[in-house]
Amino acid sequence: MFHKSKLFFWTCEVLILTIIFYIWGSMGSLISPFVSVLNTIILPFLIAGFLYYITNPIVEFLEKKFHLNRILGILLTLVTLFGLIIYGIVYILPILINQLTSLINSTQGLYWEVQSFVTKLSKNPAFQSINIQSTIQQLNLSYVDILQNILNSVTNSLGSVVSTIVNTLFILVMTPIFLVYFLIDGKKLLPMLERTILKNDRRNITSLLVSLNQTVSRYISGISIDALIIGTLAFIGYSFIGLKYALVFAIFSALANLIPYIGPTIGLIPMVVTYAFTDFNMMVKAVIFMLIVQQIDGNILYPRIVGGVMKVHPITIMVLLLLSSNIYGVIGMIVAIPVYSIGKEIVKFLAALYESHKKTQKQRKQEEFGIINKS
Repeated sequence: MFHKSKLFFWTCEVLILTIIFYIWGSMGSLISPFVSVLNTIILPFLIAGFLYYITNPIVEFLEKKFHLNRILGILLTLVTLFGLIIYGIVYILPILINQLTSLINSTQGLYWEVQSFVTKLSKNPAFQSINIQSTIQQLNLSYVDILQNILNSVTNSLGSVVSTIVNTLFILVMTPIFLVYFLIDGKKLLPMLERTILKNDRRNITSLLVSLNQTVSRYISGISIDALIIGTLAFIGYSFIGLKYALVFAIFSALANLIPYIGPTIGLIPMVVTYAFTDFNMMVKAVIFMLIVQQIDGNILYPRIVGGVMKVHPITIMVLLLLSSNIYGVIGMIVAIPVYSIGKEIVKFLAALYESHKKTQKQRKQEEFGIINKS
């Protein structure tokens, strides 16, 4: 009976995931050239795929509601999308840069605020046995020192800077190209497979592909809408309570919300770090407001927008986020759950096929045995 236990299933699932990622990491130098090439291609591919699942519903809406030609609908959607991006660059980016600059300048004094707090804390009888101030000084939390270390590392690795610039330009060029091809040919892929590879689809693979596509589409469009709502509510709330740098913190909260399960908590970190020692009361107000927003999101918005599309246990989610972040960083954390869910559905489909095959073979043997007995 133990093999049917959910605890046993989750344990095996976590162990298999850990082993797979460990083997991937251990192969290191052997596969690093292939990984480098894959990373160069996969990032614009993933970004274009993400944008495809956001823009494709708009294109289909224009087709069905206004009877627009698909090419015209794609053109109109892309013009609107890139128009919003240009608007953001021209009007919002300067505000964002201004707030970021002001935030960096204001937080340069954070180190001294921490030191003052530690000095008061060290006078407390409960902490006199611990040399807290010396420990903090050893951590070297000065913003100037941190920035100096970053500049030194950049100077010492000019080749990596050039490589980063080239990769960024490659992503900026290839992402729109991939997106256009996805929007034009995305609907043609399944019919093409049905005419060629899946011409005699006895295993009903077509239904699996349709289900996977719908699941990923609902998930990506759902979390994008949810993140947009959270970012908007955060900006309105932060501005209302008089929080400085509201736009910066709101955008970070929206982007962090794309990461499942732990994203909303990560979204609070910059604001908490900035205001914990400078304006504690303001921090408390902002945290309380965001906790209310998160409760509304977790109990009302997220279940309605995303729903139970990705049925993954929280333990599995945490393991996936930890392991995927070590390989592909933030992008890995965002795509880990849908990729895992796709793999899980494929494995379940193959397992069902195998069970069906075994059942058919057993039935045939029983029929043959019955025929021999009759003779």
